[in-house]
Amino acid sequence: MFRYTAEILPYHDMPLEDAVRDLAEVGFTEVNLWSSASPLAHHVNPGDDPGKIREVLDKYGMKACGLTVYGKNQDEILERVQFAADLGIDTVVFDCEANYSDFVGSFLPPIVEAGAKAGVRIAVENHLTVPFSADFEAGGNEDKRWDEGVDTFAQIRRLVRDIDDPYLGVCLAPPHMWVMQETISEVIAFLTERKRLYYYYIWDVDRAYRHGVDGLNFGPGEKQLPSPQGTLDHRFLLSELKRAGYEGAASLKCHGTHGWSMEKIGREIRRSDAYIRDAYEALKK
Repeated sequence: MFRYTAEILPYHDMPLEDAVRDLAEVGFTEVNLWSSASPLAHHVNPGDDPGKIREVLDKYGMKACGLTVYGKNQDEILERVQFAADLGIDTVVFDCEANYSDFVGSFLPPIVEAGAKAGVRIAVENHLTVPFSADFEAGGNEDKRWDEGVDTFAQIRRLVRDIDDPYLGVCLAPPHMWVMQETISEVIAFLTERKRLYYYYIWDVDRAYRHGVDGLNFGPGEKQLPSPQGTLDHRFLLSELKRAGYEGAASLKCHGTHGWSMEKIGREIRRSDAYIRDAYEALKK
Protein backbone atom coordinates (compact mmCIF):
# COMPACT_ATOMS: atom_id res chain seq x y z
CA MET A 1 0.00 0.00 0.00
CA PHE A 2 1.27 3.48 -0.83
CA ARG A 3 1.85 6.10 1.87
CA TYR A 4 -0.24 9.26 2.08
CA THR A 5 2.13 12.21 2.55
CA ALA A 6 2.18 16.00 2.09
CA GLU A 7 4.17 18.65 0.25
CA ILE A 8 5.53 21.60 2.18
CA LEU A 9 4.97 23.68 -0.99
CA PRO A 10 1.55 25.18 -0.07
CA TYR A 11 3.17 26.77 3.01
CA HIS A 12 4.81 29.09 0.55
CA ASP A 13 6.05 31.95 2.74
CA MET A 14 5.81 30.29 6.15
CA PRO A 15 8.74 29.23 8.34
CA LEU A 16 9.75 25.57 8.19
CA GLU A 17 8.70 24.77 11.73
CA ASP A 18 5.28 26.44 11.36
CA ALA A 19 4.61 24.40 8.22
CA VAL A 20 5.75 21.12 9.75
CA ARG A 21 3.72 21.76 12.90
CA ASP A 22 0.54 22.45 10.95
CA LEU A 23 0.92 19.39 8.73
CA ALA A 24 1.46 17.25 11.81
CA GLU A 25 -1.70 18.69 13.33
CA VAL A 26 -3.60 17.73 10.18
CA GLY A 27 -2.42 14.15 10.70
CA PHE A 28 0.55 13.74 8.37
CA THR A 29 3.70 11.88 9.41
CA GLU A 30 5.73 12.47 6.24
CA VAL A 31 6.50 15.65 4.29
CA ASN A 32 8.31 16.36 1.05
CA LEU A 33 10.70 19.26 1.62
CA TRP A 34 11.46 21.81 -1.10
CA SER A 35 14.79 23.38 -2.04
CA SER A 36 13.74 25.00 -5.31
CA ALA A 37 14.37 28.30 -7.08
CA SER A 38 12.35 31.36 -6.03
CA PRO A 39 9.39 31.92 -6.18
CA LEU A 40 8.96 28.21 -5.50
CA ALA A 41 9.29 26.93 -1.95
CA HIS A 42 12.83 26.71 -0.58
CA HIS A 43 12.35 25.90 3.09
CA VAL A 44 15.65 23.98 3.25
CA ASN A 45 18.87 24.51 1.31
CA PRO A 46 22.48 23.31 1.17
CA GLY A 47 24.36 25.09 3.92
CA ASP A 48 21.52 24.59 6.40
CA ASP A 49 22.34 22.33 9.32
CA PRO A 50 20.79 18.90 8.56
CA GLY A 51 20.74 18.14 12.28
CA LYS A 52 18.57 21.14 13.04
CA ILE A 53 16.18 20.29 10.22
CA ARG A 54 15.86 16.75 11.54
CA GLU A 55 15.26 18.15 15.03
CA VAL A 56 12.26 20.13 13.73
CA LEU A 57 10.87 17.05 11.99
CA ASP A 58 11.44 14.83 15.03
CA LYS A 59 9.78 17.38 17.33
CA TYR A 60 6.49 16.88 15.47
CA GLY A 61 6.86 13.19 14.68
CA MET A 62 7.52 13.86 11.00
CA LYS A 63 9.83 12.25 8.45
CA ALA A 64 11.09 13.77 5.18
CA CYS A 65 9.94 11.59 2.28
CA GLY A 66 11.56 13.59 -0.55
CA LEU A 67 13.37 16.74 -1.64
CA THR A 68 12.08 18.74 -4.62
CA VAL A 69 14.63 20.92 -6.43
CA TYR A 70 13.05 22.70 -9.41
CA GLY A 71 14.72 25.52 -11.33
CA LYS A 72 18.27 24.46 -10.46
CA ASN A 73 21.26 23.83 -12.72
CA GLN A 74 23.24 20.59 -12.77
CA ASP A 75 25.76 21.63 -10.11
CA GLU A 76 22.99 22.87 -7.81
CA ILE A 77 21.08 19.61 -8.17
CA LEU A 78 24.23 17.58 -7.51
CA GLU A 79 24.70 19.60 -4.33
CA ARG A 80 21.12 18.87 -3.30
CA VAL A 81 21.49 15.13 -3.95
CA GLN A 82 24.17 15.08 -1.29
CA PHE A 83 22.05 17.36 0.92
CA ALA A 84 19.20 14.86 0.63
CA ALA A 85 21.53 12.06 1.68
CA ASP A 86 22.66 14.13 4.67
CA LEU A 87 19.01 14.52 5.66
CA GLY A 88 18.29 10.81 5.27
CA ILE A 89 16.03 11.46 2.26
CA ASP A 90 15.96 8.73 -0.39
CA THR A 91 14.32 10.58 -3.33
CA VAL A 92 15.08 13.86 -5.13
CA VAL A 93 12.44 15.28 -7.50
CA PHE A 94 12.87 17.69 -10.42
CA ASP A 95 11.61 18.08 -13.97
CA CYS A 96 13.23 17.99 -17.42
CA GLU A 97 15.64 20.93 -17.11
CA ALA A 98 16.83 20.97 -20.76
CA ASN A 99 15.80 19.88 -24.23
CA TYR A 100 15.44 16.09 -24.08
CA SER A 101 18.57 15.17 -26.03
CA ASP A 102 20.71 17.37 -23.77
CA PHE A 103 18.82 16.23 -20.68
CA VAL A 104 19.53 12.51 -21.16
CA GLY A 105 22.84 13.03 -22.95
CA SER A 106 24.70 15.27 -20.52
CA PHE A 107 22.48 16.80 -17.80
CA LEU A 108 20.98 13.72 -16.15
CA PRO A 109 23.64 10.94 -16.21
CA PRO A 110 26.02 12.54 -13.66
CA ILE A 111 23.08 13.22 -11.34
CA VAL A 112 21.90 9.60 -11.54
CA GLU A 113 25.47 8.44 -10.89
CA ALA A 114 25.75 10.73 -7.87
CA GLY A 115 22.38 9.50 -6.63
CA ALA A 116 23.51 5.88 -6.87
CA LYS A 117 26.64 6.63 -4.86
CA ALA A 118 24.65 8.50 -2.19
CA GLY A 119 21.73 6.04 -2.11
CA VAL A 120 19.31 8.69 -3.41
CA ARG A 121 16.83 7.95 -6.20
CA ILE A 122 16.26 10.52 -8.95
CA ALA A 123 12.57 11.07 -9.80
CA VAL A 124 11.97 13.10 -12.98
CA GLU A 125 8.54 14.70 -13.04
CA ASN A 126 6.46 14.52 -16.20
CA HIS A 127 6.25 18.25 -16.74
CA LEU A 128 5.26 20.63 -19.51
CA THR A 129 8.52 21.36 -21.30
CA VAL A 130 8.98 25.06 -20.71
CA PRO A 131 12.17 26.64 -19.34
CA PHE A 132 11.84 27.67 -15.70
CA SER A 133 10.92 31.29 -15.05
CA ALA A 134 9.82 33.32 -12.03
CA ASP A 135 6.37 33.81 -13.59
CA PHE A 136 5.77 30.14 -14.42
CA GLU A 137 2.67 29.96 -12.18
CA ALA A 138 1.07 32.58 -14.42
CA GLY A 139 1.83 30.56 -17.56
CA GLY A 140 5.20 32.14 -18.38
CA ASN A 141 7.35 30.73 -21.22
CA GLU A 142 4.46 28.82 -22.79
CA ASP A 143 5.73 30.15 -26.14
CA LYS A 144 9.28 28.88 -25.45
CA ARG A 145 8.70 25.17 -25.09
CA TRP A 146 11.61 22.87 -25.88
CA ASP A 147 11.24 20.61 -28.87
CA GLU A 148 11.14 17.53 -26.67
CA GLY A 149 10.93 16.88 -22.96
CA VAL A 150 9.26 14.43 -20.56
CA ASP A 151 5.61 15.44 -20.68
CA THR A 152 3.81 12.66 -22.60
CA PHE A 153 3.39 8.96 -21.94
CA ALA A 154 5.60 8.19 -24.95
CA GLN A 155 8.32 10.44 -23.58
CA ILE A 156 8.08 8.81 -20.14
CA ARG A 157 8.51 5.39 -21.76
CA ARG A 158 11.50 6.71 -23.70
CA LEU A 159 13.15 8.16 -20.58
CA VAL A 160 13.11 4.90 -18.60
CA ARG A 161 14.34 3.05 -21.70
CA ASP A 162 17.15 5.49 -22.52
CA ILE A 163 18.44 5.55 -18.93
CA ASP A 164 17.65 2.08 -17.60
CA ASP A 165 19.03 2.53 -14.11
CA PRO A 166 17.49 1.53 -10.76
CA TYR A 167 18.24 5.03 -9.44
CA LEU A 168 16.26 6.78 -12.22
CA GLY A 169 12.48 6.86 -12.18
CA VAL A 170 9.49 9.16 -12.49
CA CYS A 171 7.51 11.48 -10.25
CA LEU A 172 4.01 11.26 -11.71
CA ALA A 173 2.06 14.54 -11.80
CA PRO A 174 -1.56 13.90 -12.86
CA PRO A 175 -2.39 17.49 -13.94
CA HIS A 176 0.44 17.47 -16.47
CA MET A 177 -0.83 14.14 -17.83
CA TRP A 178 -4.34 15.59 -18.04
CA VAL A 179 -3.08 18.65 -19.93
CA MET A 180 -1.39 16.32 -22.43
CA GLN A 181 -4.67 14.36 -22.67
CA GLU A 182 -3.09 11.13 -21.48
CA THR A 183 -4.75 8.35 -19.46
CA ILE A 184 -3.20 8.61 -16.02
CA SER A 185 -4.07 5.06 -14.92
CA GLU A 186 -2.14 3.62 -17.88
CA VAL A 187 0.97 5.52 -16.86
CA ILE A 188 0.60 4.35 -13.26
CA ALA A 189 0.42 0.72 -14.41
CA PHE A 190 3.37 1.05 -16.81
CA LEU A 191 5.70 2.68 -14.29
CA THR A 192 4.73 0.47 -11.35
CA GLU A 193 5.14 -2.68 -13.43
CA ARG A 194 8.69 -1.60 -14.27
CA LYS A 195 9.49 -0.40 -10.73
CA ARG A 196 10.00 3.14 -12.02
CA LEU A 197 7.21 5.01 -10.23
CA TYR A 198 9.23 6.74 -7.50
CA TYR A 199 6.86 9.49 -6.40
CA TYR A 200 3.25 10.58 -6.98
CA TYR A 201 1.59 13.98 -6.59
CA ILE A 202 -2.04 14.11 -5.42
CA TRP A 203 -2.81 17.26 -7.34
CA ASP A 204 -5.57 18.75 -9.51
CA VAL A 205 -6.10 21.37 -12.22
CA ASP A 206 -8.78 24.04 -12.60
CA ARG A 207 -11.66 23.04 -14.89
CA ALA A 208 -11.26 26.46 -16.53
CA TYR A 209 -7.74 25.56 -17.77
CA ARG A 210 -7.23 26.53 -21.44
CA HIS A 211 -5.09 24.08 -23.39
CA GLY A 212 -2.34 25.73 -25.38
CA VAL A 213 -2.86 29.04 -23.56
CA ASP A 214 -2.44 28.66 -19.81
CA GLY A 215 0.77 26.63 -19.81
CA LEU A 216 1.76 25.94 -16.20
CA ASN A 217 -1.03 28.11 -14.79
CA PHE A 218 -3.26 25.39 -13.35
CA GLY A 219 -5.54 27.87 -11.61
CA PRO A 220 -5.74 29.26 -8.07
CA GLY A 221 -4.54 27.07 -5.22
CA GLU A 222 -8.09 26.25 -4.16
CA LYS A 223 -8.71 24.66 -7.58
CA GLN A 224 -5.41 22.75 -7.56
CA LEU A 225 -6.06 21.07 -4.23
CA PRO A 226 -8.09 17.89 -4.82
CA SER A 227 -11.78 18.01 -3.97
CA PRO A 228 -14.92 16.05 -4.89
CA GLN A 229 -15.81 18.91 -7.25
CA GLY A 230 -12.40 18.93 -8.93
CA THR A 231 -11.35 17.94 -12.43
CA LEU A 232 -9.79 14.57 -11.55
CA ASP A 233 -11.38 11.66 -9.68
CA HIS A 234 -8.74 11.08 -7.04
CA ARG A 235 -10.64 8.23 -5.42
CA PHE A 236 -10.26 6.34 -8.68
CA LEU A 237 -6.63 7.33 -9.16
CA LEU A 238 -5.68 6.31 -5.62
CA SER A 239 -7.42 2.98 -6.14
CA GLU A 240 -5.33 2.55 -9.29
CA LEU A 241 -2.16 3.18 -7.27
CA LYS A 242 -3.20 0.44 -4.86
CA ARG A 243 -4.21 -1.95 -7.64
CA ALA A 244 -0.86 -1.45 -9.39
CA GLY A 245 0.99 -2.26 -6.17
CA TYR A 246 2.62 1.14 -5.71
CA GLU A 247 4.24 1.39 -2.26
CA GLY A 248 5.85 4.83 -2.37
CA ALA A 249 4.72 8.30 -1.32
CA ALA A 250 1.53 9.86 -2.70
CA SER A 251 1.72 13.50 -1.67
CA LEU A 252 -0.94 16.21 -1.38
CA LYS A 253 0.14 19.19 -3.46
CA CYS A 254 -0.82 22.51 -5.00
CA HIS A 255 0.78 25.67 -6.34
CA GLY A 256 -0.92 29.05 -6.26
CA THR A 257 -0.73 29.83 -2.55
CA HIS A 258 1.73 32.74 -2.67
CA GLY A 259 0.51 35.47 -0.32
CA TRP A 260 -1.96 33.26 1.51
CA SER A 261 -2.20 33.60 5.28
CA MET A 262 -1.37 30.66 7.50
CA GLU A 263 -5.05 30.46 8.40
CA LYS A 264 -6.10 30.15 4.77
CA ILE A 265 -3.42 27.58 3.95
CA GLY A 266 -4.46 25.46 6.92
CA ARG A 267 -8.14 25.74 6.07
CA GLU A 268 -7.69 24.73 2.43
CA ILE A 269 -5.27 21.91 3.24
CA ARG A 270 -7.73 20.49 5.78
CA ARG A 271 -10.62 20.72 3.33
CA SER A 272 -8.69 18.76 0.71
CA ASP A 273 -7.20 16.35 3.23
CA ALA A 274 -10.67 15.35 4.44
CA TYR A 275 -11.51 14.19 0.90
CA ILE A 276 -8.24 12.39 0.25
CA ARG A 277 -7.83 10.86 3.71
CA ASP A 278 -11.33 9.40 3.53
CA ALA A 279 -10.46 7.75 0.20
CA TYR A 280 -7.12 6.55 1.54
CA GLU A 281 -8.55 5.03 4.70
CA ALA A 282 -11.22 3.24 2.64
CA LEU A 283 -8.51 1.64 0.51
CA LYS A 284 -6.72 0.36 3.61
CA LYS A 285 -9.74 -1.70 4.70
